[in-house]
Amino acid sequence: MVTSEERMSRLEGAYEQVDRRLDAIDRRLDGIDKRFDVVDRRFGEVQAAMDRRFNSLTVLIGGGWITVMGAIIGLIVTS
Repeated sequence: MVTSEERMSRLEGAYEQVDRRLDAIDRRLDGIDKRFDVVDRRFGEVQAAMDRRFNSLTVLIGGGWITVMGAIIGLIVTS
C-alpha cells in the first residue's frame, strides 16, 4: 500500500520536473524574443533606407518632369 508520504514525494518530484521544463521553455521563448527584436530592428533599417530612396527618386522625377514641361511651354511661347 502506498503511503501519503510516498505520494507527496512523487508529486514533489513531478512538480520539480514540470518546473524545470517550464524554465527551459521560458529560456527558449526569451531567445526567440531576442531574435525577433534583431529582425525587427533590421526591417526598420531597411524601411528607412527604402524611404530615403523613394524620396530621392520622387525629387528626381518631379524635377525632370518640371524641366520637360518648362521646355515644352518655352517652345510653345516662343513659336
